Amino acid sequence: MKHSLFSPFPAFRLAFFLAPVLLAPSLATLRAQGGPQPPPPLLMVYREAVKPGHGAAHAATESAWSRALAKGKSSEHYLGMSSLTGPSEAWFCMGFRSYADWEAKQQEQEKNMALKKEVDAISQKDGEHLSEAQSFLSSYRKDLSYGPDVEIGKMRYMRVRTFRVKQGMTKAFEDAVKMAIAAYEKSHFPASFAFYEVEAGTWSPTYVVLRPMKSLADMDAMDTANKAFMDALGEEGRKAMQKAFVETVNGVSNQLFAFSPKLSYPSPGLIASDPAFWAPKPAKEPAK
Repeated sequence: MKHSLFSPFPAFRLAFFLAPVLLAPSLATLRAQGGPQPPPPLLMVYREAVKPGHGAAHAATESAWSRALAKGKSSEHYLGMSSLTGPSEAWFCMGFRSYADWEAKQQEQEKNMALKKEVDAISQKDGEHLSEAQSFLSSYRKDLSYGPDVEIGKMRYMRVRTFRVKQGMTKAFEDAVKMAIAAYEKSHFPASFAFYEVEAGTWSPTYVVLRPMKSLADMDAMDTANKAFMDALGEEGRKAMQKAFVETVNGVSNQLFAFSPKLSYPSPGLIASDPAFWAPKPAKEPAK
């Protein structure tokens, strides 16, 4: 079975299947009314490696964190997701309009001393459940992305593919991606994905591709779309794209995540997309 450049398990194992999970569309920049939004220009991702057996305790600590931020009226919203494949990880994603916006959000929390004290205490407890923590900052590459904006609040899963590109090969890599995008457009590929170029926090050059999905069942319908994509490339196009990625890419990682309200501090817009999921009402205690 052949697969597209961005399908879950590509034939060349070179590309990253970005499902319709565009983690990018709104995050911290969603408007209060919800709806589809373009990916944020800057995306900060905090990655936490959770110790085996500490998943529930870690989620409880993160819930305390979001409650503290809500109490302190913080505007630094974020979207949390937990890994379904690969290492046991939690990713926290924050979108910013610019570097100035990112700086302003940092200063906002530093000035709120009561909130800072509470968050620092929660951070110490959170550390007991982690074996590693890392962050990276990336910028949105509209020219390498594909598909219409999505309403991230209605998504439930995220495909994340990370490309580590060889030094001096960024242009050749990006040309290959654009070749794939042309075939996606020609085949009317039924998905959206956002391409981000990492600015700081890990190896450079590195690109992260995000594809959101409403359901894992979305993956069952990809065979037909992938075939149309490969047909749109044509035999010569497939050979050229495969050759280009072999020559430009050092390695690719492919992960699947599930969005988690317990790990998130959602914006009003995100909640408006699906209040029952993002802000569920507490279950009533059974009558005695």
